[in-house]
Amino acid sequence: MSARPVRPYFWMLGSAASFATMGALSRLLAVSSDWRFLALVRAALMLLFAGIIAAGSRTPFSLVATPILWMRSLVGSLSMICTYYTLTHDLPFAEATTLIKSYPIWVALLSWLVLRDRPSLKVWIAILAGAAGVAAISQPHFSHASLTLAIGVLSAMCTAVVMLGLNRLSTIEPRAIVLHFALVSTVAMGAVYLLTAPKTTIGAFTSTRGLLMLLAMGVLGTVGQIALTKAFAFGDPAKVSVVGLSELIFGVIYDRVLWDRRFGAVTLAGIALVAAPTAWLLATSRRPRGGSPPPLEASAPAEAP
Repeated sequence: MSARPVRPYFWMLGSAASFATMGALSRLLAVSSDWRFLALVRAALMLLFAGIIAAGSRTPFSLVATPILWMRSLVGSLSMICTYYTLTHDLPFAEATTLIKSYPIWVALLSWLVLRDRPSLKVWIAILAGAAGVAAISQPHFSHASLTLAIGVLSAMCTAVVMLGLNRLSTIEPRAIVLHFALVSTVAMGAVYLLTAPKTTIGAFTSTRGLLMLLAMGVLGTVGQIALTKAFAFGDPAKVSVVGLSELIFGVIYDRVLWDRRFGAVTLAGIALVAAPTAWLLATSRRPRGGSPPPLEASAPAEAP
């Protein structure tokens, strides 16, 4: 039997790079702007860009969506709130990213418990290696950040639910999925901001640099969301999740470059443990041979740019 195509894993790598850069920009912007404001801007810009893309490609869209799509959008909105809180409170950037990206463990467990889809031995080994890398990268900052820790874990659990939902939405155009999520998350982020945030912490609007960073944050969030949607719609959820751990590597790089973070041998070993399963899955996911049945995406809807 032929292996699944490698393309979903490259989509996930692109998504990881986009989200890591978006997270770093959010961390920088949080110095002068409230995290709830940043989450609202990220959602609103994603709605703007996703709407333009959908309109330009004449993507069919309706608010009367399936229960799975509504679940994806609502739980995804909760995950976005938790993610922005975790990225901008207490923990260094690499540790915050590590905590948020622990969701592959939850994906594997939920795939087994809910979908009765037990991962193969190879995937289990990759997940365990990635989990060991997460533990090694994490530094002892959690004793003074229990609330951030809990919210980060909740973010990871919500993301796992979203990932499994995406895998059951492969018959829906990815642009329509992203547009629905963008609309729901904008309403959710707007409500959170208006009801709970102080109204004086929007410093990013006071400079050209801040505005450009906000724009880049929105663009990268949209690109990452589309790539993630396609990766999970057409790839194996557990395998794609492990590739998504590569975002931790980008997070460590940004922490070193932007915040002059120093990492010890244990942390570097953790980076290797995260990178190894990603490279392994990419290397062992070959294209189908000639005469093989068409890959899953051959019968899938049109691809997003």
